[in-house]
Amino acid sequence: MNLKSDKAKTGAGKKPAAPRKSLTDDMLVSYESIVKMQEMLYSKKIEAARAGVTKEQLTRLKEIFELDYDTLSTLLIVTNRSLHLKKGKDILSRNVSDRIIAIADVFSLGYNVFRERELFHNWLKSPSDDLDGVVPIALLDTFTGIEEVKKRLQRIDAFN
Repeated sequence: MNLKSDKAKTGAGKKPAAPRKSLTDDMLVSYESIVKMQEMLYSKKIEAARAGVTKEQLTRLKEIFELDYDTLSTLLIVTNRSLHLKKGKDILSRNVSDRIIAIADVFSLGYNVFRERELFHNWLKSPSDDLDGVVPIALLDTFTGIEEVKKRLQRIDAFN
């Protein structure tokens, strides 16, 4: 019996691996980290969406974006219940994570354009003449709507 080969097979004697740091760990944690998303390469955003967003991060974003779970579930195209069932480090699906990254990118652009969180939040939740009276946040439940809101923000930025 060869003990060395048995240990190698079972992994005995090895140190436990350190928890792997997620790409989103530093990306979705504060207002400042959201603002900096505009500087991030698109490939990093894609990697982050593929790696997944945790429930903990979503809860933090909910606070930063000043949204409730009803609004979040509508924007993410999931039931309110499914958001509540996830806990702490549970990773959300790739589709939901991708939507979170896309919506966070809109908020990042908005924060950079308006330079004040409250001004952007007010704009986002007020009917816009530029959008035929639609409230911009109501468009964030589709990727086409997300792109349209980003176009409007870029237009506002060009006039400032």
